[in-house]
Amino acid sequence: MTTFSPKHLAPMDAYNQKLLADVHPPDWVDPQPAEIYDLVVVGAGTAGLVVAAGAAGLGLGLKIARIERNLMGGDCLNVGCVPSKTIIRSARTIGEIWKARELGIKVDNFEVDFGAVMERLRRIRSEISHADSAARFANLGIDVFLGDGS
Repeated sequence: MTTFSPKHLAPMDAYNQKLLADVHPPDWVDPQPAEIYDLVVVGAGTAGLVVAAGAAGLGLGLKIARIERNLMGGDCLNVGCVPSKTIIRSARTIGEIWKARELGIKVDNFEVDFGAVMERLRRIRSEISHADSAARFANLGIDVFLGDGS
């Protein structure tokens, strides 16, 4: 059912491998679909994650399915909130270094290692990806399907 390709996860270092293992496991086997679901959530972005986990946590015995064709966690984890905030943090630190001169602190010849900035982004994303993982939601009793919904 899945047609996802991890081509845009580059480099395929340990951090991106961990991310992928959590949010779109290459060896994931979709469960046998139930005949009827009480709730089907299409998309595993922030809203879908909250709705599915919230419904599962009600204790009502609801049969829930989640369908995601790309990476669980949606834009926020993978390309939006988390990545942008890690880069913004680095940029603000650079700004503080420049301002240090105004305070009489000499900071000469510092340099930005953009590769290290991006590695930090991948590390942070991989460290929190378990919260959006396919396994976590399966453990909540949710049928997780990786692929297109129709």
